[in-house]
Amino acid sequence: MWTLMPGMVMIFALLFAFSAAVAGSGTPRLFRPMHSRLPVFHVYDQPLRVNASWGVRCLARDLVRLPHKRQWSALGSQIATATAYLGTHHAIRSESVAITDAYTDNSSGITHVYARQTISGVPVINGLANVNINSDGLVISASQSFAPSVSPSSSSIGSSGTSKFSLDSAFASLVDYVGPGSNANVPQCSLSANITNEQCTASKALIYAANGIVAPVWHIALRHADHWWSASVNAEHGRIESICDWAYRTESFRVFPRTVLSPLEGQRQMLANPANTTASPKGWVTANTTTGNNVWAQTISIGSNSTWISGYRPTAANKTFDFPLDLALPPAAYRAFSITQLFYTVNTMHDLAFIYGFDEAAGNFQDINYSGLGKGGDYVVAIAQDGGGMNNALFLSPPDGRHGEMRMFVWNATTPNRDGCLEQDIVAHEFTHGISSRLTGGPTNADCLGDGEPAGMGEGWSDAVANLLRIRVNHTRSVDMVLGQYVFSKGIRKYPYSTSLQTNPTTYGYLDRPDFKGVHAIGEVWAEMLYEVTWNLLDKNGISGDLFARDLTKGDALMMQIMLDGMKLQPCNPSFVDARDAIVQAEKILTGGKNLCALWQGFSRRGLGIGAKFDGRQHKEDFGMPEACQRGQK
Repeated sequence: MWTLMPGMVMIFALLFAFSAAVAGSGTPRLFRPMHSRLPVFHVYDQPLRVNASWGVRCLARDLVRLPHKRQWSALGSQIATATAYLGTHHAIRSESVAITDAYTDNSSGITHVYARQTISGVPVINGLANVNINSDGLVISASQSFAPSVSPSSSSIGSSGTSKFSLDSAFASLVDYVGPGSNANVPQCSLSANITNEQCTASKALIYAANGIVAPVWHIALRHADHWWSASVNAEHGRIESICDWAYRTESFRVFPRTVLSPLEGQRQMLANPANTTASPKGWVTANTTTGNNVWAQTISIGSNSTWISGYRPTAANKTFDFPLDLALPPAAYRAFSITQLFYTVNTMHDLAFIYGFDEAAGNFQDINYSGLGKGGDYVVAIAQDGGGMNNALFLSPPDGRHGEMRMFVWNATTPNRDGCLEQDIVAHEFTHGISSRLTGGPTNADCLGDGEPAGMGEGWSDAVANLLRIRVNHTRSVDMVLGQYVFSKGIRKYPYSTSLQTNPTTYGYLDRPDFKGVHAIGEVWAEMLYEVTWNLLDKNGISGDLFARDLTKGDALMMQIMLDGMKLQPCNPSFVDARDAIVQAEKILTGGKNLCALWQGFSRRGLGIGAKFDGRQHKEDFGMPEACQRGQK
């Protein structure tokens, strides 16, 4: 989701879902389940070989039980290796390991295995693991947050569904927590193992609490208004143990092409068959309107009680989407073009992300998965000129198999108002929330970037991808990036993204400042670090000027690749240090570490050097680099 920086005029002081402290009253505080110990992301410079026979029992059980068994059967040895690693290195019994996702990245050759802890068959919400295995079958990195080997308390939810605190009571507690007025028209919630009810589903689960106790909870996924809550409610007394929001606030077509950021930079062009044939082999359009395999784009009439399915979509004879645009008029006057532009840009982002590894196996957004991998039926639902808000945008990113939803609002900083669909920065930022959400922790788990530092990094990756799309072959590191200039001339971030410490002074230590506790402020710090790293790679390797070419010898394409690869490697709920280490490892896998020091120079310049750490209270800056880089190597 996008929001304006603190201190702007009140009309732009937007509410967003991640931080009540920043958003103001009326927005519930989101938080992860608290562990009695913090999980550690282990990166092995010398990859580990383990005895895969330890994992055979888990493998056989999961392949029989899971809907992906055909695609997973080809990954049997890797799944067994991952389970064996957890057993031999962390004393985790195979019967407590339930595989949730597994796939091999076509680019890097790394197999990513994701698992959840179960106790007596009941899933533990925050008992998570991810194990990354190279093409030789060796473990290169991993993380786990399983509870110690215990049995659930006698008060856990039994097979009959009985508990001290009923589902109805737990549901009422959640509705009460998410805010005044939220109980109006809230859908009913039922206990179900399927996802046919898109509005509310509930399941029995456990949670590993900060006091070391494993407690029974009701896990409830509730969609209401602009939110899609994922919450765990204690089944003994009704306390909210954790809550995330899957909403992120942030043919031929006559459109502003991907090389034109907004109407400020150029004119529309007529583009013939712009779909990438690898990512979208059957094109973007399935009929003579803005519907296709990757996205359905439309507007919804406010007050009509209509749904997006019945929304307005322009009709294009012979699939020629050519609609008038007069920027002297209010956005409503050119809604057909607005929908077309949104349809084009979201499809472009789908294809770009696919090329860099956010494909069907990794949990991307498609109706039909042509490879047979991953879950289909989840194209992006994109709403143009949404009347439910102003001066913002948001993306709802549930687990693989459920529709992502992008909602784009009108901005009123100018006369006439301006339409966010016409600014590539905003659409790219929102779509990247879907990328980072599904790649971190595996496509089945949408709760990995829900609050605090992880959620802030989600905002940062979204800005970083928007920045990459703007880099041109004639740019140098002196170029500053101001996001959102079309809809708001001063931009929507506190500082421009810059390699100048005078222009943008943010460092790792800024995370301890009171004005940098909100997720968008945290995201600015992370995106600035990534901007420093980007320019180091560009200076060393050059600029391709076209990310779609995926020329990994060039700095911009390389940065895009290692960001997405790093998301796959890092654990659920990553820290800055975890994400840094994952990017460094991703580059090493891809190039053998040719750019190691370029990465460390970028991170260390902003205080995330080799000795940087967070002790639970304070972020300790460090500006040092590995010894090899200090000697001037690489």
